[in-house]
Amino acid sequence: MTLHFFSAAFRPEDESRRQGAVDSLRAVSPSDPVLHELLGEVCMVLRTPIAMVTVTDGDVQRMISAVGIEPVALPRSIAFCSHTIGAPDGLLSVPDLHADPRFRANPLVAGGPCVRYYTGAVVRSGPFPIGAVCGLDRRPHGPASFRQRAQLRKLADAVAEHIGAAPRTC
Repeated sequence: MTLHFFSAAFRPEDESRRQGAVDSLRAVSPSDPVLHELLGEVCMVLRTPIAMVTVTDGDVQRMISAVGIEPVALPRSIAFCSHTIGAPDGLLSVPDLHADPRFRANPLVAGGPCVRYYTGAVVRSGPFPIGAVCGLDRRPHGPASFRQRAQLRKLADAVAEHIGAAPRTC
């Protein structure tokens, strides 16, 4: 028998303050029309059939809105967006999750929905990474371009403003 492991994301050192920023967000309906419009733009920018806004809340990643998939909650340990909030530049793009040793044994890649592509940008509340805006596909893509990354960051900022996150301080 062969054991396969995937990398769970590390938690930021200021996790309790980050969680306080999450707790201060206003409630948003999963069918919020503004979020659906923004997620439609994410799908166009990244050329993906799936886009979502996630919030990392304690040990859970909540999809507060999604296009192309029903919003669900996932364990933080398997969520790609947990890696995004820990990324130094606030963006994570993985052209083929199955080819990446950090993710190939992840249940979302190895089973379940068989996700192959992920690109996400951090949604911030002030200095704190509270979640992400991302696009996913069941087939691999090329790396996200500079233009796609820049557009995704702008969409993440628009989501942050819409969900009542504190203005960015950096």
